[in-house]
Amino acid sequence: MAKKTPSLATVALKKSNTPVAAVPSVSSNEDKPTEQRKGQTLRLSIGAWKQLKHLATDLGKPVHDLLIEAVNDLFSKYGKPPIA
Repeated sequence: MAKKTPSLATVALKKSNTPVAAVPSVSSNEDKPTEQRKGQTLRLSIGAWKQLKHLATDLGKPVHDLLIEAVNDLFSKYGKPPIA
């Protein structure tokens, strides 16, 4: 059986002796309170992926923020509240 690699949090704890609860979570939406989230994988063609990366660079925004914006636009299109 392969040896499990330690998580980044475990390595940080060993270096700083800081409890995990004291390490703040990182979020691209600083104005929103921390909430539970679920992940979803999106697979794009190489061209679409490059275009998305270029758009993010041009706008100076993280790709994640653009994808959240796109999901909210999709919700609005189908008459749902933009809650992503």
